Amino acid sequence: MAQEKVQTALDGPQLSAVRQHRLLEIVRERGAMGVRELCDYLQVSDATVRRDLTSLDRRGLLSRTHGGVVANSLVSHDLPDSARLYLNEDEKRRVGEAAIDLLEGDETVLIDAGTTALPIAMNARRKPNCTYVTTSLGISQILKDQGMAKHYLVGGSYLPINDSYCGSLAVAAIRSLSFDIALLCATAIDLQRRAISLGSEAYAQVQREIVSVSRKNIVVADHSKFRASAFAQTVSFDNLDAILTVREVDDGVKAAFAREQLELRLA
Repeated sequence: MAQEKVQTALDGPQLSAVRQHRLLEIVRERGAMGVRELCDYLQVSDATVRRDLTSLDRRGLLSRTHGGVVANSLVSHDLPDSARLYLNEDEKRRVGEAAIDLLEGDETVLIDAGTTALPIAMNARRKPNCTYVTTSLGISQILKDQGMAKHYLVGGSYLPINDSYCGSLAVAAIRSLSFDIALLCATAIDLQRRAISLGSEAYAQVQREIVSVSRKNIVVADHSKFRASAFAQTVSFDNLDAILTVREVDDGVKAAFAREQLELRLA
């Protein structure tokens, strides 16, 4: 019965993007997999897996081989928000709650654009005296719904990914501001390159500007962000103060940060 529920959940057309994201995660983790392995992992049919592989191959997210697939090295595209909202929901909720706990209560806080940042905004009412700034229309709406009187939306050229704004207008606005703390999102946290990166080159410049005008920079991430690298590198570890993630993160990640000057906080 449980296996049937998993198959139904992953085989529905509305959740095909979620299924494909899980497929990408396991292939990137293992490097290469066969079609039968993927069928067993996802609990879906051979035909469903082959359709997914064809779609992902066309989008440049992985490479088909005879009877299987190999991982591409980079995340060059972000999945739509509607798909990413379903991924690692509990981890994102815990990270969001822990991020609000980091605030003393009177800071100017930049909440970055990203699905991991949504739970931060949902908990903003716990620190109502902070001034919140965001580049995301959706996060701005959440802050409004939370009754946050002191919040600002940085505008510019609209970017559907993360319901965000970028471009020269956004960059100019950020350069005129300063933040006590920036809560940053990332597509990937690359331990070898000691940097975070994004799938969107258009938003990468915005994030670089945010870091340059913030007194403290903290990355918020679920465990999956440590398994890949992405197209546009934005911030090196040397310019970060901490990474806030979940306690289930791999022991290898914890060991790597034990050798870094960068603090790893676990929620």
